[in-house]
Amino acid sequence: MDAMVWLNSRQAEITSKLIELADQNSGSENFSGLMRVADWLEDWMDFRDTEFRRIPLPARTVIGNDGREVVIEAAPALQWNHRPDKKRRVLLAIHYDTVFGAQSPFQTCRMLSQDRLMGPGVADAKGGIMVIRYALKALQEFSLANDIGWTVLLNPDEELGSPSSHAYLQSIAPEFEFGLLFEPALPGGELVSERKGSGNFTLVVTGKSAHAGRHFTEGRNAVAALCRLCAQIDTLNGVFPDTTINIGSIVGGGPVNVVPDLAIGRINVRVADREAADWFERKLQELIEHVNEQDGIACRSIGSFTSPPKRMNDKMQQLMLAVERSAMEVLGSKIRWKPTGGVCDGNKLADAGLPNIDTLGPIGDGLHSHAEWVQLSSIVEKAQLIANLLIRYSDKRASW
Repeated sequence: MDAMVWLNSRQAEITSKLIELADQNSGSENFSGLMRVADWLEDWMDFRDTEFRRIPLPARTVIGNDGREVVIEAAPALQWNHRPDKKRRVLLAIHYDTVFGAQSPFQTCRMLSQDRLMGPGVADAKGGIMVIRYALKALQEFSLANDIGWTVLLNPDEELGSPSSHAYLQSIAPEFEFGLLFEPALPGGELVSERKGSGNFTLVVTGKSAHAGRHFTEGRNAVAALCRLCAQIDTLNGVFPDTTINIGSIVGGGPVNVVPDLAIGRINVRVADREAADWFERKLQELIEHVNEQDGIACRSIGSFTSPPKRMNDKMQQLMLAVERSAMEVLGSKIRWKPTGGVCDGNKLADAGLPNIDTLGPIGDGLHSHAEWVQLSSIVEKAQLIANLLIRYSDKRASW
């Protein structure tokens, strides 16, 4: 039995373990759930000849709806190092958090057909964890790819934008020749070639409270000021090519007979390049300065572009070609590529200089909804592709 046949024989086991993992809640805000899943993963990954580490991550600071800063503890990143002394090393990474919190009604898996499983995180990205584990277990089972080193990194906060793990991801990027990330492939099986950049910004507007009947003119309405600001920000859509600005949330006010003195707005911005990001930040600052010229109104912005655009370059193209050749060799299929406006940790690693392919997880859809599903057979196929890719890389084949 060779490694590819062995992987085919693991299908039932993979399905069982994916259900076991996905039935455990690890929502990004569920610290205790993340810790339980971290324990499960540490026990189950079971790689030979590896050093396992839990990487403490810094707490993140967020702005609550009361305008105050809140410090939130972070779960650890999980890291397995195999032959870290090798000169040629590869990073395999994905997140173990999901968007489904502890109170979500979507908590368990259900088979939709023989090859389709529905459940929280089955595609994004617990199915990706399955691909990593079984691809590397196949290499170890058959003593393959012995001339390279690899590191597996699972982080707990990607669905939040990796606020706690961002710095660590970028700090380790120079240690590797390339990265493989296991976000789900697109529903048609395509892999992502390029990604837009993304930034999240919180706007905090303060005014002056007053009785809406007796002293209305003495008040300064923070909600009204924020709404005017957001309307101005929205007009920036379509001004700079491929830049989109989404006013995602406005919170403020209370009893309708009180002039509100606090309002919080949250926006997300997608850009194609750094020039667009710089343009938006300048425009935002100009608008905020205009708000601050109003009597009794103050505005500040917290946030930045945490996921820089991921653009094509020569090293990326070489890696894409290697993935294409591996897929053709073991699966007999041609890889198709598409750009996307979505972001992931691949943006951050590319920004740190690490070429990477970031949609090597299974095929799935319904992401971030209660209809999320994964094509089970694609987990084995992706594990075969990755195992073969690493064998070719270790053997130094032409264009591996």
